[in-house]
Amino acid sequence: MSTLTVDDELYQRVTEAAAAQGKTIDEFVAEALRTALSMVGIRRTVRNGLPVMVVGGDTPPIDPARVRQYLEEEGV
Repeated sequence: MSTLTVDDELYQRVTEAAAAQGKTIDEFVAEALRTALSMVGIRRTVRNGLPVMVVGGDTPPIDPARVRQYLEEEGV
């Protein structure tokens, strides 16, 4: 267990958001941090009116054949 220091305004917002979701502050902060950390290296933008996720050069491209295979396996 560790201690995290945040300013009063952020603490108030976290407290309200956690309560609105029926979670403890610890649960809410842990989930929010996990979500934020999972998006590190991903930048979102819009190109030609369409949302685009810009990823790092070490991220492999999406293989359309694998996508089709997955969709077929899932019956989608």
